[in-house]
Amino acid sequence: MPKVIGYTPPWLSRPSPGAKIFSDPAPQSPSSPSKRASYLTAPTSSNDYQGPRRLIATRGTEIFTVVGNKIRWADLVSVRDDWEDGFQSGNSRSGLSRASDSDTQNHTYRTLDVSIYYKIRQMVISPSGSFLAICTEHTVHIAVLPPSSRLSENDSSPLKLKTYQLGPTIHVIPESPLASVLWHPLASSSNSTDCIVTITSEAAVRVWEIDRSNKWSFERPALAIDLRKLADGVSCDQDFEPSGFGKTRGFSVDDFDMEVSSACFGGHGRSDEDPWAAMTLWVAMRNSDIYALCPLLPSKWTPTPTTIPALSTAAVSRIASISIENTNQDERRAADQQYEWASELDREDTQLVESADSIGQREVCLRPQNPSAIPRLQGPFSVQPSDDDTDIEISDIYVFPTIIDEQEILSGEDDEDDLFNSSGTIPFTTVCVATPDNELWFAIDLDGVTGQWLPKKGRSAFSLPSADAKELTLIDTFALDDSLPGNTTNWPTFTVDVVHNYSIFLTSTNRVYSLSFNDWITRLAAEMNCAEGEDHGLKTRLETSAASPVCITNKLLETSEQSAEALSAPAIIDDTGLGYFLLTSTPTTPYAVSFDQAHLRASTIEPSSPELSSLSPSRILARLPEQPANDDIAALPSRSPYAPAGIFYVNHLQPLDNLRQRLPPNLKRVLVEKPMRLSPFTLEIMTAAHRTVSVQTSALENAASELFRRCERLREELGDQVKQMTDLAQRLQRLQPGGEEDEKGEAKVAKSHQDRIVEAKEKQAKLVARYEAVRRTVGRLSGRKRDLNSKETAWINEIDVLASAVGIGSDKEEEKPDNDRSRLDARFDTVCQGISTFLRSTLTKIPSQAKKLSSSLVEESQRVEKQSPALDQSVSSLSASTSLSRSRASIGTTASNGGSGSGSALFGVSSRLQKERIADVMAMVEREGAVIDAVVQRLDKLKVEY
Repeated sequence: MPKVIGYTPPWLSRPSPGAKIFSDPAPQSPSSPSKRASYLTAPTSSNDYQGPRRLIATRGTEIFTVVGNKIRWADLVSVRDDWEDGFQSGNSRSGLSRASDSDTQNHTYRTLDVSIYYKIRQMVISPSGSFLAICTEHTVHIAVLPPSSRLSENDSSPLKLKTYQLGPTIHVIPESPLASVLWHPLASSSNSTDCIVTITSEAAVRVWEIDRSNKWSFERPALAIDLRKLADGVSCDQDFEPSGFGKTRGFSVDDFDMEVSSACFGGHGRSDEDPWAAMTLWVAMRNSDIYALCPLLPSKWTPTPTTIPALSTAAVSRIASISIENTNQDERRAADQQYEWASELDREDTQLVESADSIGQREVCLRPQNPSAIPRLQGPFSVQPSDDDTDIEISDIYVFPTIIDEQEILSGEDDEDDLFNSSGTIPFTTVCVATPDNELWFAIDLDGVTGQWLPKKGRSAFSLPSADAKELTLIDTFALDDSLPGNTTNWPTFTVDVVHNYSIFLTSTNRVYSLSFNDWITRLAAEMNCAEGEDHGLKTRLETSAASPVCITNKLLETSEQSAEALSAPAIIDDTGLGYFLLTSTPTTPYAVSFDQAHLRASTIEPSSPELSSLSPSRILARLPEQPANDDIAALPSRSPYAPAGIFYVNHLQPLDNLRQRLPPNLKRVLVEKPMRLSPFTLEIMTAAHRTVSVQTSALENAASELFRRCERLREELGDQVKQMTDLAQRLQRLQPGGEEDEKGEAKVAKSHQDRIVEAKEKQAKLVARYEAVRRTVGRLSGRKRDLNSKETAWINEIDVLASAVGIGSDKEEEKPDNDRSRLDARFDTVCQGISTFLRSTLTKIPSQAKKLSSSLVEESQRVEKQSPALDQSVSSLSASTSLSRSRASIGTTASNGGSGSGSALFGVSSRLQKERIADVMAMVEREGAVIDAVVQRLDKLKVEY
């Protein structure tokens, strides 16, 4: 559903020049020539008309609108750009000064002069944009539209259009009024040719193949069908042409049962539609019956790329699936006729002609002559259930076509069922009807409508048509909320949405609605496409889908005027520059509703995505894009801005001028040239003038009172809003924190705003103080002039003691700051040299000491050998141990006092005690070596740090 983002833009609102496109400042001509004699009576009101009102037509960003009985043209892009340029200049709200207001008004729009005297009811522009059908209640005029460059010339004079009256002896006042005027979606159109279909209330359908080079094509239709005769026909060779002008007609029940109210084609001629859709004419009768004509084609028509392949595939598949024994004779004959018709179409050589837009070429086919050019009338179809006896009256009808998979068609598949069972297809036709009571009926046709013809004369004919109507599957019916009791002119009309495929707009007398069926149709199609074989849950899912909301309805616009001015059927414009909006109008005021262009900047996964083809229905429903939930802002009540009543801007002299124009010339001279005398004639004229003026003054009084009521309501609403804001401010002042607890789980004491601000400032000051303390500490640690702590001082003293122990003198002098690095390097080198010297001297003395020890041991052993043999082993071991201990001790003594003398002999000491002593000495040596290594490592670190 389109999302509303705004209403009437300022460049279309008063007093901007764009609003003057839809106003009527000039007096209007009399309503008809026959009314000139009744000069003292008011002219017949045009508000008694009950039928469609389509007074706005579009061609891109160009609009054609009816004001009074004149046609005006304007380019909305130029209107908006001129307003923006003038608004930026700051001359006035509308961007224009008063001096140039009249010039701007003349250049805002251009009047198109057409010779149409009666009240214009409808304007329908052709798809090619070359022709404009201008319709009154009984007549149709075809105007040839000039190109945009011609219309946008800087010329404010009226432009005379070339017009042709369609059927000057057929569509005339004594004949039946028009019900619908449609351009054929499959017509072979160009700048000079096109095809238009007219349907009258007396069920006469005429196909006009107009050609500018052939005036006879505007006088006689190429194909004329009387549906009342066709309903009773038994052979295609019968004469179904409607009765001519002036011919008497007998009474028939069909005069009441087959009174046409509206008609539409079942498709738009797109490649993804069912091939029968665009050539099917749906005709709705006032008594709620619906009929279909298929196929209804001009003699030359343009197929889509999938039309002929799809028709051929469907005809062959239907012939192959029919069983001779179990098939009805009528069904068999219909299948043969379709096969014959499709075969002739397939054998035909298509012609290539230039397209209307001169971009490329298009194919043109001739209508097959067999079985017949006139199809069989199918129906009646009924949207009401058989047990419903309610009488309804249809005002308009719209049909959503069946959607097929064009990829399957173009790939050469021959299975007809696959065309409607693949992912993304819509295997049913959706029918929507509206009633003058503002009710909507929504039904689907599961079987669809295909081509059918009456048999040839002489062959076995169809059986007599049954009086029972074929019931469509009624899905839902609902009433809108604008019931207008006693309003006999209400005629709801559908308008197609050019952006969304399953959205339409409904226009009643004073309201416009948006109707969206996209979610429901897509969900139901997904269930039906995924049902393969016997699915026991399909019925339940279908019932659930049927019970869900079928249509999303949104009231877009409502006019505040309660007068007889009815809204025109809107025009939908989708342009990247102007935006996506709806434009409608009353005879005096334009109305617009702007929508969001989400379709241009976002894409969602639709159920036609190939990746969903193998999923189950439940998964497909889960993957469908969900409707966004209405937020609080969107749920707020919105209304369009106030627009002043049109009576404030109309020409106030127009009613009296019309009354004066209706007077005969002799009476005008009596009133103008002669003095006023009291007479019945003068009294009658004064009474008529009083009636005319009283209508105008009454409208002014009502408009002024409505403005006063709106001002009063605005003041009251503003006061209520101020009061609400005051109450809200007081509640915020009294707002207390509820349920807050501290770290101990106790409730916090409520604090005022001032206390909380002071507390926050104190916390900030403490944080700043802590930051400054940390900053100073870091700066002091990183500076060069810092004092050593006790641990560092003790470590330095330990290094000095160790240095003195190894023979290195300690420097007690205080080092200067600038020579710290050099002094430490010198000290490190000195320590390294002392250690190396000590180790070198020690290692050189060890061999000599070992030699002395060995010689002394040899001497001692020789002396002991001379002693007794019993003590030989013990003495030798003791002497060896003693000698080893003495040699170790002599090494230490030599390092301390230059190696002078050895201790006395230790005879008599046990070997265990000797080993313990030796182990202690070795451990002491290892500790000293570890201390030296640690000192070297510390010196290296000091060298790196400094």
